[in-house]
Amino acid sequence: MRAKPVFQLTLLAAALAASGAVQALGLGRLTVESALGQPLSARIDLTSVSRDELDSLSARVADPAMYRQNNLTFQPALARTRVTVEQGPSGPYLRVTSPASVYEPYLDLMVEASWASGRVVRSYTFLLDP
Repeated sequence: MRAKPVFQLTLLAAALAASGAVQALGLGRLTVESALGQPLSARIDLTSVSRDELDSLSARVADPAMYRQNNLTFQPALARTRVTVEQGPSGPYLRVTSPASVYEPYLDLMVEASWASGRVVRSYTFLLDP
């Protein structure tokens, strides 16, 4: 008869402990800061990022094979696009830049972020305003 409350408390404790571990780095909203005919400049908000994740974080545009697996078109303009981790006044974010001007009005951008204990891939479709 006493085992039931102990079992319930154990389950509750395990759920509370696991809820803290579930929070992991996430890729949030993309904000495009460039227009059509300019080099790409955008930022991606990082959500729920811990100091440990940030220390080992690297990000890049996903390779063309991943685009094909997800039925997305890899635009040639993305071949030399870089994704870097930067620190802003409101916290860390990913900066997406290209060295050349982009003339495709619609882009599918797939970003792959990796850190010591995980990996996340997210795709964004956006319009470059003329």
